[in-house]
Amino acid sequence: MNRVTGFLSFILFFSIIREQKPLPDYSLVLDQQPSAIGTTEDPQARAHYENKLLADPSTGLIPIDIREKELRFAEQLLSNQRRAGQHQRAMAQEYELAGPFNVGGRTRAISLDIRDENTILAGGVSGGIWKTTNGGTDWKRTSNPALRNSVTALNQDLRPGKQDIWYAGTGELVGNSARSIAAPYRGAGLFKSTDGGESWEVLPATIDNATPDQFSSQFQYIWAIETNPSNLSADEVLVAAYGAILKSSDGGMTWEVALGQKLFDLPEETDLNESNAPFYTSLRKTPSGYFFATLSSASSSNDLSPSAGFYFSADGTQWQAITPPGLAQFHERTVIGIAPDESKVYFLTQGEETSLWKLNVAHIQNGILSGSWTDLTNNIPALGGEYGDFESQGGYNMLIEVHPQNPNVMFIGGTNLYRSSDGFSSSKNTQWIGGYSPENDASVYPGHYPDQHALLFYPSDAKRMISANDGGIRLTTNVLADSVSWKSLNNGYLTSQFYTIAQRADKDTDEILGGMQDNGSYLRDALGENPSWNRILGGDGGYCAISPNRDFVYVSFQNSQIYRLSLSSNYQLKSFARVDPIGGGEREGQGYLFINPFILDPTNASRMFLTGGDVIWRNENLLQIPGGNQKKTSVNWTEIKDTQQASGLYTALDKARDQDILYAGIYSQSPTIAKVEYASDATRETVTFMSPSIFPENGHIACISVNPENADHVIIIFSNYGIPSVFMTTDGGASFSDISGNLEENPDGSGSGPSIRWAEIVPTTVGISVFVGTSTGLYSTTATNGDQTVWIKESEGKIGNAVITMMDYRDIDGRLVIATHGNGTFQAFLEDARLFTNQVSPGEKLVSPQNFPNPFTRETTITYSLPQDGEVKIDLYDASGKLIRNLIWGPQYAGENRTIWDGTNNSGTRLKPGIYTYVLQFQGQQISKRIIYLPN
Repeated sequence: MNRVTGFLSFILFFSIIREQKPLPDYSLVLDQQPSAIGTTEDPQARAHYENKLLADPSTGLIPIDIREKELRFAEQLLSNQRRAGQHQRAMAQEYELAGPFNVGGRTRAISLDIRDENTILAGGVSGGIWKTTNGGTDWKRTSNPALRNSVTALNQDLRPGKQDIWYAGTGELVGNSARSIAAPYRGAGLFKSTDGGESWEVLPATIDNATPDQFSSQFQYIWAIETNPSNLSADEVLVAAYGAILKSSDGGMTWEVALGQKLFDLPEETDLNESNAPFYTSLRKTPSGYFFATLSSASSSNDLSPSAGFYFSADGTQWQAITPPGLAQFHERTVIGIAPDESKVYFLTQGEETSLWKLNVAHIQNGILSGSWTDLTNNIPALGGEYGDFESQGGYNMLIEVHPQNPNVMFIGGTNLYRSSDGFSSSKNTQWIGGYSPENDASVYPGHYPDQHALLFYPSDAKRMISANDGGIRLTTNVLADSVSWKSLNNGYLTSQFYTIAQRADKDTDEILGGMQDNGSYLRDALGENPSWNRILGGDGGYCAISPNRDFVYVSFQNSQIYRLSLSSNYQLKSFARVDPIGGGEREGQGYLFINPFILDPTNASRMFLTGGDVIWRNENLLQIPGGNQKKTSVNWTEIKDTQQASGLYTALDKARDQDILYAGIYSQSPTIAKVEYASDATRETVTFMSPSIFPENGHIACISVNPENADHVIIIFSNYGIPSVFMTTDGGASFSDISGNLEENPDGSGSGPSIRWAEIVPTTVGISVFVGTSTGLYSTTATNGDQTVWIKESEGKIGNAVITMMDYRDIDGRLVIATHGNGTFQAFLEDARLFTNQVSPGEKLVSPQNFPNPFTRETTITYSLPQDGEVKIDLYDASGKLIRNLIWGPQYAGENRTIWDGTNNSGTRLKPGIYTYVLQFQGQQISKRIIYLPN
């Protein structure tokens, strides 16, 4: 069953969009889609999507060492800029963070400072290292944004006089496959701080010869870090890395293998994807200083690793195999939990099936452990339904912890968080306390979030516990309560990973809408320094839009499931409808992108254009789609004729405001631009395909940007490495020029230039400016000049080298909003922007509607032009004057609008042939027209 189907069956809704009775809180209604590291059909869906964006088309690989190279290249551009006396555009005011201050991103590492539990360090997978000194009231980033610090582990040196020393491990292996050429979170070794986490430097011995895309060192993936407080004479550090437990006795300056295989200091051409070393490792230290570790039998090469098993060590040097005799031969990730008295140690293992083992420690003598094993697998949480059972997503989200004061209270985390009051010795005493809601409908547990990665108990009060997950950081003050309450500590912890961003374009409001990886779609609508963002849809947040007057917001999640929402001023849901088309993205091999584009027509926000895999879809009037609907719809959707592709996928689109012209990008061997003229009119539309020889073969078109004042001026963005990235036409596609300029190291796009993701064209009082978002931050130019174009770095101090995934510009007040992957959003008001003023005069008369064809057999379109935005009601009557259907009742927009009638009544029953009358009402005006219906 589809995971969103049926969750609103209790809500009654009529075909008219105007809902008179308030519906339940939207957060209880539309939080109904989980995020996905993949799908059943495509387990690596997210990675495959990112691969298309980034890989060099000539090799299928991201260039070796590209992150370091592009950062050095960006620094050189900045140095050149300074030497030439060039600065960020004088018209740009200071860029400022726009949030979301209350939304955190995926967090795998978190730790309390032993000296002060109000000091917390946390690590975002793409957001770096953050620190709070007031218990999470606010946070600051302490790692360098320019470094590739995808943080997965944190640990403090606990020895007196050494407690300012911290270590951070990097590299997320699960969720970003080592084999995936789009794995952007591969690590950069081990980082060290000697000032309490205020600043960080990479340990040179862990840089090795590793590169972001060449898997050639085990330091690229670190699972856990433990220091050894018992050794007062040496700075002893152990890490669970890819393939081994590694040990340093000099604070990370040099390393040796304690357990497993040595896989560092290898030739650059080494590919550890072919290694039989353990793919997963884990490491935990007991309170008295003993160590437990696990090495998986799963390996990169799919051969069973010879060093696999569970291990014990009294000193971190000599290791004893303690593998339970019943452990399956094939096992992957294992996490470890230790009872406070160390008499029991728990191992939760993901393999083909999940297993849970308890080690009963009898005694430890002369460094040798004696004990026995109990298999608790049958007691792994299984509370039923689609979401009630434990689910690790292949080891992506796993944890097991024992309460520090009560060895019978245990916690297991997967997508959900569970608590057992009998140490999982039975299945009867397990409670569901976080993740998805126990309502078992994919809504989120109040105050919490799915996909668990770490738990942290407060020494002063063991009822207080921190939970780190895909939604950032949560706190409970009583984890032992019958009903656990949570609150967010994401107060400026800006680690959210945005895919998309949009803003309200018709008024200078503060509204921003964005789609985030793991976190769904959030809306900001508040002034102030740190306004909250409000969650309105779950899943992996996709493309989104806000219609004029904020009549509706449109949000989507992975694979283009799109919803139309009407929200009250306090974000209560007033109405909703699923609006994506039946048949969209369904042809084999021609499906939707993981994050799939749609736009509202800038000339009429009731009209939508959607990339549907191999074709472009158009909806003539979204308002006619009945509310309360959770299934795909056919209402008003048509494929734009002649846009279907035999091969190739539509990946980007944009539409002019001054003319009825739509541009769309096609990913294929010969990248193509489809130009649809009269795009809003099915009776006149014409399609032209342009495949300029200047375009790079197999390039992925990530963005098309049309000048809001000139439909012939268009910029095309290719996001791949290794090719020219920025192209422009000023004659509607008759010719294109490469304006990548100094953003490329070499004219053919090879070298160290960044990946370009997005462009916005800004008409100014003195000409035109273009902004591009890249993998090394924001750049702009005021003078496009072919391959001599000079791009200037913007906001070095705030945006820095953050990966910019999307931007949105509005010309009503010159605001540019910027979305990053891992550092939230930014905004700036461009001072010399040429502002747009709507010339529509209130009070003008409604242009009389016309319907065509008339007579009609299957469907007729009623076309009417409005002088301004406003509410439209169209009722249909039979010859006796009986009301038989309301065709539309709700907001429509200035300019030409279309409403469609298919010859049916409100119940969907096809009517008899005859003459019918429709009555259109708008702002006190009323016009009647007749329609002749002659069905076949």
